[in-house]
Amino acid sequence: MSKPDGKDMDDDDDNQPDFSDLAAQMRQFMGPDGRLDMNKLMGGMREALSRVPGGSDPSGLNWKATATAINRLVGEAGPELTSALMPGDVADSFGLANRWLDEAMAFDGDTLQLELWPRTRWVERTTDQWRSMSAPIVASLGDALVAMATENASEIPELAPLAELMAPMMRTTAGEFFSTRLAKTIADLACSTLSGTDAALPLVPASTVALLPGNIAAFTAGLSAPQTDVTVYLLARECARQRLFAATPWLGPQIMALIEHYARELTIDASVLREGFDVDAMNSMTPARLAEISSQIEDRLFRPAATEEQKAILTRLETLICLVEGWVDHVVAQAAGAWLKTGPALAETLIRRRAVGGPAERALTSLLGITLSSRRVRDAANLWAAVEHDRGIKDRDALWSHPDILPQAEDLDDVMGFVARTSAGAQPDAMDEQLNWLVDQWRKDGEN
Repeated sequence: MSKPDGKDMDDDDDNQPDFSDLAAQMRQFMGPDGRLDMNKLMGGMREALSRVPGGSDPSGLNWKATATAINRLVGEAGPELTSALMPGDVADSFGLANRWLDEAMAFDGDTLQLELWPRTRWVERTTDQWRSMSAPIVASLGDALVAMATENASEIPELAPLAELMAPMMRTTAGEFFSTRLAKTIADLACSTLSGTDAALPLVPASTVALLPGNIAAFTAGLSAPQTDVTVYLLARECARQRLFAATPWLGPQIMALIEHYARELTIDASVLREGFDVDAMNSMTPARLAEISSQIEDRLFRPAATEEQKAILTRLETLICLVEGWVDHVVAQAAGAWLKTGPALAETLIRRRAVGGPAERALTSLLGITLSSRRVRDAANLWAAVEHDRGIKDRDALWSHPDILPQAEDLDDVMGFVARTSAGAQPDAMDEQLNWLVDQWRKDGEN
């Protein structure tokens, strides 16, 4: 079978049902009286649809094909750089980072295990979480395509019964369409992420501290800080994040549950789909065409959160991620401050990386249309610093013991108000003292 331009299709395309020259095909479904024989038509459609390749996921996403695409894109990005650091040096840095953290937090790191991963290993170990996040998104996209096909079919009464038969094909199309988007996102992250949870998401087990030496070597190429400094600093961040996830078993699952809940509530912009898809020209819906459509409409597909429930989920998700990253920023600054002269410069480098679109921002924007605010992470870091100044490290970290006592979104807007309200011995003049201290911290941040 050939494409409309005369070129041979890929092997995957040969499995697609041929809907070209629809009028000629429809003649085979006519009865002796020249009218459409619905029994013949239904049988033909069932046979055609049975040839549509399906996926193992009920949502319609063919994960095997997606994984193949991810690995291909990672390979096309070129070979990973060779790190100058030896495994023994990284192990020493791991021990050093954990000793620093012992003095800066209430959570221990006894269960942490260091692992060094190539990009493909990171993809492999994060697969289950990506599948969990993606399934409700593909289901929402499939619902939108089914509704669009049903609407088109209903305009011709004789074709209305076909709407139900077309649903599996539409869901498979949705899966293939999103597979392109998902593969690009994961491959991009695999080639840029520095550690297992660099994307601020609990993608790997909390006991695992994973570094990607090849990506770190590329990251340090433009920095003035020695690679050993960068390594120990990144290890301190990853160890801090994993200590937190290990000590708060509810935290990682809640972040993932919020992402999946938000994904289930996603609404698809049908007008954008109509611009890309033509259900009357299904012969063009090859994998290459789906990739082209994905590229054209990827930034306009998802409607902004509209319902109060959607907004509440989004606010809670953003707040949790910002609280985690703000806590890591503050704790690592405290832990490394006395030992690592390049610490402040490295912290600022990572803040700038986040502001222009770090791994967390790119992943959530691409998959869900969510934009995280780097300013909110700074607000969260200031809040944790203020709480520690008021009542110490142990009581600061005790706020992670239950989600109900964690700071909320409005607390990030009123840091000193939160400190005053939650301080056991708050006095009328204590807030002024705390406010003066916080102003000094903001001034120092500005100087950095």
